[in-house]
Amino acid sequence: MLTFSPPKDIAADSTLKAFLDQCGMASYEDLVDRSNADPDWFWTRILERSGTRFQQPYDVLRDISGGPENIRWAIGGALNLTETLLDAPLEDGLGDKPAIDWTGEDDTRRVWSYAELAAETSRVAAALVARGIGPGDKVGLYMPMIPETQAALLGIARLGAISVPLFSGFAVNAIRARLQDADAKAVLTVDATPRRGQPVPMEEILAEALVDLPQVHTVISLRRFGGKVANPERDLDWSKVVGAASPIFPAKSVDASDPLMICYTSGTTGRPKGVVHTHLGVQAKATSDILLGLDMKSGDRHLWMTDMGWVMGPLTMFSVLLARATLVLAEGAPSTPDDPFRLLRLASERGVTHMGLAPTLVRQFMTQDLAVLAELDLSALRIVPSTGEAWSEDAWLWQLEHICRNRAVPLNISGGTELFGAILTSTVLHDIRPGGFTAQALGVDAKVLLPDGTEADTGEVGELVVTQPPLGMTQTIWQDKQRYIETYWSKFPGVWWHGDWVRRDADGSWFIMGRSDDTLNIAGKRIGPPEIEAAMTATGKVVDVAAIAAPDSLKGVAVICVCVVAAGVTPDANLVAALKDAVGTAVSKPFRPREIHFVEGLPKTRTLKTMRRIVKAAYLGEDPGDLSSVANPETIPAIAALNESTT
Repeated sequence: MLTFSPPKDIAADSTLKAFLDQCGMASYEDLVDRSNADPDWFWTRILERSGTRFQQPYDVLRDISGGPENIRWAIGGALNLTETLLDAPLEDGLGDKPAIDWTGEDDTRRVWSYAELAAETSRVAAALVARGIGPGDKVGLYMPMIPETQAALLGIARLGAISVPLFSGFAVNAIRARLQDADAKAVLTVDATPRRGQPVPMEEILAEALVDLPQVHTVISLRRFGGKVANPERDLDWSKVVGAASPIFPAKSVDASDPLMICYTSGTTGRPKGVVHTHLGVQAKATSDILLGLDMKSGDRHLWMTDMGWVMGPLTMFSVLLARATLVLAEGAPSTPDDPFRLLRLASERGVTHMGLAPTLVRQFMTQDLAVLAELDLSALRIVPSTGEAWSEDAWLWQLEHICRNRAVPLNISGGTELFGAILTSTVLHDIRPGGFTAQALGVDAKVLLPDGTEADTGEVGELVVTQPPLGMTQTIWQDKQRYIETYWSKFPGVWWHGDWVRRDADGSWFIMGRSDDTLNIAGKRIGPPEIEAAMTATGKVVDVAAIAAPDSLKGVAVICVCVVAAGVTPDANLVAALKDAVGTAVSKPFRPREIHFVEGLPKTRTLKTMRRIVKAAYLGEDPGDLSSVANPETIPAIAALNESTT
């Protein structure tokens, strides 16, 4: 069986090994068992490890008397996470340490120390208070990945307000829907963000979204490009109001159950879900999953190109500050025509130890000149995590050889916005199979259930569920507890249903087989799209594939694949035949696609996760539901035209 064994020195020096020793545990599996059996013991240890500060100690850590769907944490406790993330490092003499190392699209570089980040955080809080924003008020965050964005999120938290992070590529309707649902009173933004050297307006788009939202009475904009002001009374200049504010602002205490932020995640209908996270929950889950699971230490430098509008943006920043490490930020794309290995070049130049990757990006790298990649010094890399998308074995092995250089550990994690972290993970203490997960995350008691609620046998595919809600799991959908119960707790009463098909093999490895709502049922046989997609990308002739189901007069349902060809490959009948044969050989003849189509790109989230439901809806001419999470909506019309050309 093909596996990768993490280097012994990385395992021995890991934060996870140290934590096991502190807890008196002989193995990770022993710790999993203890965390599942005694959550109070485990989460107390995690809060100690995180250094979480309470302004008012809690009386009871966990109350599950109302059922797991109504769990309550740290009853009687009060805190503000910025005291842990900023005040504590400053008190410990880390004020001069780099907190953020930022690179712009044009390679401009800015480095902020912990003291500078703390000062800007306080200025943001003070500027908002001066405009009448107080604890419990909602503040939108519509900004690209620049240092000020990090200070903005922390500043909102410091005054006890609630942030509403918005994807920096959102259009008018998506912005309006979220700000209206949250009843936001203010928004922090920029006038524009560069894309391929040209400023793309943001404040202008925001102004249009606010036409029907009079409750938003304040916009503070960082004007980098001299953008126009729509409403001088509402729209303020960051340099004037934040720049002139006090760099000292004491953190406001909030109840441990009070919201920190509302993170919107797309639903299959037109209404996105506002996932609520707390000051306490995000610290605990980040400590468990990132500081321990991804082995993050104070000397590390972490780069994960994402967006504050997706959960990985806040999760990355909070984790880095909890570890007292350095966040390496990069504005722009991870790969460009002139700089195809830009992400890896930045990792080399900035001495990055932790670098997030996506399989789709790796497949793009695989088509480039390897001589350029070989010249990059990636020796500082220790951990190369990925999430959100299934790996094909060829892409996983390629990144292991050419990016990890057979030393840095490729750690696969999977969870979601709702948990602020992982259900399944890989660790530096386990041998790792290509594309798999070595274990369940701590404190979740993950299981594989069959449709009737019974537990699946080893190697049998079933639904991924959580039977022990972790600290960090959302406890509601904003202003809609009933929707929360129906979405996550009704399929298996008393058990969190996550919506992924998984299997667990005899060696303890877990594999995600796709979303259960994406499952293909062909002539009575069920399969997850990733298996079909992996068979096709393994040929090296296509770099991206979405496998969907379409009505079929004979089988009832047939497989349709929409692909992006590799550079230099001609999309012709011979390629179609070769790809169909590849699926028949690697998977099974019944799953050979009925049709294979070629487009220039597939709809993606900002984290490069392919949105199959959008592909399917476009191809079948159905209502696609919420499109606000699509980072590249220009890809959709070409897919919609495919079925028109065959009917």
